[in-house]
Amino acid sequence: MANKEQILQYMLKLIAAKDEKLAAKTMEAFEGEISKSSVYNYLAELCEGGIINKADSGYELSEKSYLFTYDNTAHLEEDRVFSSDIEPLLSDLSKNVLSAWRYAFTEMMNNAIEHSSATLITVSVLRNAVKTAIIIGDNGKGIFENIRQFMLSERGEDMSYAECATLLFAGKFTTAKSMHSGEGIFFTSHLMDSFRIISDGVVFSRDNFTDFNYEKLTPAEQSTTVIMELDNSTKKTTREVFDRFSSVDDGFIKTQIPIAHIFPGAGPVSRSEARRLGSLIESFQEVELDFTNVEELGQAFVHELFIVWQRNNPDVRLNATGASGDADFMIRRVLNSK
Repeated sequence: MANKEQILQYMLKLIAAKDEKLAAKTMEAFEGEISKSSVYNYLAELCEGGIINKADSGYELSEKSYLFTYDNTAHLEEDRVFSSDIEPLLSDLSKNVLSAWRYAFTEMMNNAIEHSSATLITVSVLRNAVKTAIIIGDNGKGIFENIRQFMLSERGEDMSYAECATLLFAGKFTTAKSMHSGEGIFFTSHLMDSFRIISDGVVFSRDNFTDFNYEKLTPAEQSTTVIMELDNSTKKTTREVFDRFSSVDDGFIKTQIPIAHIFPGAGPVSRSEARRLGSLIESFQEVELDFTNVEELGQAFVHELFIVWQRNNPDVRLNATGASGDADFMIRRVLNSK
C-alpha cells in the first residue's frame, strides 16, 4: 500500500518528464489506491504549495534559482563556500544526497580555485521538486587549454582540445601530480546523474541532458563551466560509487571508458588510436571498455588493443561491453583468431 508521499513523488517525476498521460499512469501505477478525482486534488495541492505550475500543455515543475559570485583573488576555500552558501539550500535533502553534493561541489570548486587562474568564480544552484543542478563557472584559463599546454611542455605533444578532453575519462590524469590525484572529475561524473564540462568550444560529458534551462544561469564569457545534476531522491551513495572502482588495499584500480566519447564518429580504426587508449588505461587493474553506440571498429585497432597491447600489459584485465553489430563482429573475429 503506497502512502501519499510516494504517489506525489511518482506524479512529480511524470510532470518532470512532461508526460501527457499523468492521471492515467498514476491511476494505473497505484491501481485501487487512488481515483481520478484524487489525482486532481493532489495536483491542486501541489499548485497551491508552489511546487508545480499550471502550464498550457498541462503542468510544469516550479524552479528556484540562486547565483553566487566569488572573488578568487581573495582567500577562497571550497568547503567554507559549500557550508555557508550551498548546503543551506540543500538542507532538506537526505544524508546520502547531501554527501554526494558535498563531494562533487568541493571537488569541482577546488579545481576552479586552484587550476583555472581565474579572478572570478560564479556558482548557480537550480532546484525543483525532482532534481537539483549546480553550475560552477570561472573566467580563467580554459581547462582544455590548460591540459594542452601541460601536454606540450611535459611530453612535447600538441593535442587538440577534443583530444585533451579524452584524457579525463580514465580518471588518473592531472596537471599537478604533487597536489592532486586526478580522480575528482572521474568520481564526480559517476556520482552525478548528469555531468558536463564546457570549455574552449569542447564538451566533456558521459551523457546528454536538457531538462534545465542552464543558459539563464550561466554568465557569458566564462572560460570553463561545470554543470552537475542529481535527483533529489537518489539512493546512490559516495561509498557505492567509490566501491565500484576502488579497493581498500589497492585504491583506484578500475575504470570505465565510453569508447564512443573517446573516439567520436563511426568508431576507432587505427593502431595509433589503440595505443593512445592503451596509455590512458595502463595503470589500472581492470578496465571496462563500453562500446555502446560504436558503429564499427577497424581490425587494426582491435588487434593492437586486444592482442598486442594486452600481451604487453598482462596484469590489466579488459572487459568489452555494449558492443553490437559490426563492432561486436570485429572484436569476436580478432579474439577468435589469436
